[in-house]
Amino acid sequence: HDIGGSINLQDGGAGEVNVALSKRKLQANGKPVDRLAAQLDKEIIIDLAVVLSAGLVAERLAQEHVVGIKANPSSALHDHDFMRQSLAIAGLSKRFDRHEDAAKQILASQWDLVCSLATYLFEKQSVDSASVIAFIEQHSKIV
Repeated sequence: HDIGGSINLQDGGAGEVNVALSKRKLQANGKPVDRLAAQLDKEIIIDLAVVLSAGLVAERLAQEHVVGIKANPSSALHDHDFMRQSLAIAGLSKRFDRHEDAAKQILASQWDLVCSLATYLFEKQSVDSASVIAFIEQHSKIV
């Protein structure tokens, strides 16, 4: 998956990120570049479930680490509804606790990067996807 569009925090924006299938990643992994085929591909949908879980999981981790931050589960309702629908279409369980666990493991292992990215986004207020990816690549220990 890949970031689609920009992240906008201006005027109290929610910082939502659109997620899209990455044609480049599909091709690199020998997958068909076809949205309908991707909807049935369990590996792709599990990856999507981890991505869609990550927002609320990050909020919960931040709540544990930063005084004054409170996770807002209602902000994830759309993501969780879409995740359940996608999991069902692919014939997978609609329970997503294991996907949240995977997201938590990834975020916790890169927590310094997550915090640096959050600071960057708050400073810039509005950032396009290329800038986000460049920031992650420049600051990541695993890329």
